[in-house]
Amino acid sequence: MSPLLALFLATAALAADDDADDKPVAFVPSNKDPFTTWGELRLIGAQPPDLVLNSDGQMLGQDFHLDSRLRVGLAAGSPVWRFSTEWDLFEGQLAGDTWDIPTDEDRRERDAMGVLRQGSFDARRLAVNGRLGPIGIEAGLVTSHWGLGMVANDGAHDPTFGRNDFGDRVIRLRLGSRPFGGGKVPLIVAVAADRVIEDEIGEWTPLGAETPEDRGQDAWQVIGSVLWNDVAKEQKAGLYGVWRYQTEADGERVTNAAVLDGYWDWRFVSGETEVRAAIEAATILGHTSRAQTYTSRDGVKVRSGGITGLIEVDNDQVPVEGLLRGGWASGDGNADDGTLHDFGYDRDFDVGMVMFDEVQGAIDAATWTQLNDSSHSGSPPEGVDALVTEGAASHMLFVQPVLISEPVDWLELKLGWLAAWSTRPVSQPFSTYRNGGNPANHLGNPTSGYKLGGELDWSVKVGDEPLSAAKLRPALLVQGGHYFASEDMGGGTHSLIMATGQLRW
Repeated sequence: MSPLLALFLATAALAADDDADDKPVAFVPSNKDPFTTWGELRLIGAQPPDLVLNSDGQMLGQDFHLDSRLRVGLAAGSPVWRFSTEWDLFEGQLAGDTWDIPTDEDRRERDAMGVLRQGSFDARRLAVNGRLGPIGIEAGLVTSHWGLGMVANDGAHDPTFGRNDFGDRVIRLRLGSRPFGGGKVPLIVAVAADRVIEDEIGEWTPLGAETPEDRGQDAWQVIGSVLWNDVAKEQKAGLYGVWRYQTEADGERVTNAAVLDGYWDWRFVSGETEVRAAIEAATILGHTSRAQTYTSRDGVKVRSGGITGLIEVDNDQVPVEGLLRGGWASGDGNADDGTLHDFGYDRDFDVGMVMFDEVQGAIDAATWTQLNDSSHSGSPPEGVDALVTEGAASHMLFVQPVLISEPVDWLELKLGWLAAWSTRPVSQPFSTYRNGGNPANHLGNPTSGYKLGGELDWSVKVGDEPLSAAKLRPALLVQGGHYFASEDMGGGTHSLIMATGQLRW
């Protein structure tokens, strides 16, 4: 059988961190105040599409549902040393319908109802940070973000469309410094060591684990980074390298890989026109025995890469702002050799809101059930545990132009079109195996092209402006996504309507 090497999406697992000053606007623990709080209450009502997910006739089967999340944080201390913590509470589906896919591998837990379960409470930050002379120190549980969030994403940056639900979490010891010009030159050099708690290919849950296998993966990272961060001019450029060693829950399969990631983000102003241009590119080199092939029973080499970028143009005299996004992630044209070329973006990096997040994410989960069905095979192939990726976009090329208008301070309108192609033959592992190794889609139909289809996305956001001295910012965001699937992806139109009520402070 094809080895399912597409299951190993190594990119998002390699977390890094940019400068502590660059945090999402909604969650900024200030060093100036002795005590600071921040947070967000989010309620999402969604009507997802229903569609056939595999050749067994499995349906997604989820009707309207409402889910919740309360994110709260606080920081306390002096300008020199600070303690801060942040938590996600009451996460999950509050009311409505669950999906019909018989798996509990989905970390959004769309198979479960209720917000008082163990998985409904996550610590995102429990750390101290401060300075010893010219050296900045951070120690404890933190979230990790770098650049545009293609590889490392803290799940706290608002997406262009859709939602974010996760965030790379690590226990970290980080040392950083601005070594030039007495700290006045905005060049930050940092080194860090991580114990990974959760990301795309690893999750460590020692609390409540009944057996060693229940604890999940043991993953460790060493990071070095250099970042130019001129906050006043809104100019950034950086480079980081990460080495990761991960052991699977069985204690035998291992991943030994390194990533090199470059990032550039610059703003230019000419008269009344402001242009932002940004790009992030990464490559991954290493070896993994998490998955195997017929020709490489001891694991495979990892040789993959990806890139993403954007251009944003805003003129005070023009009522519409233009945004052009795009990206490429390498694909594996030969899944039976000894090298993995598939590259996947972080699951909190948005590429539309239906094609990958909803449709591809559900297809992957349904494929997991097929591969674990004893009536299909005696045992699932190695690496199947990495198949469910919550809709992370991988091995594809995308282009997304977006128009944005803010006619008044409290109203934002967006309209975008997403076009996407696969960078490997469109295929689903189970159907392709049944088709003699020739590419076939999730419905069991042979495929011959690379086109994934197009998607129309729109959003209307009302509010998100401070209402009081407490800086409460209520908002209502209504979004729609309409995916026009290619013939190779089964054809048809799949729509998602989503309304988000949020209160930030």
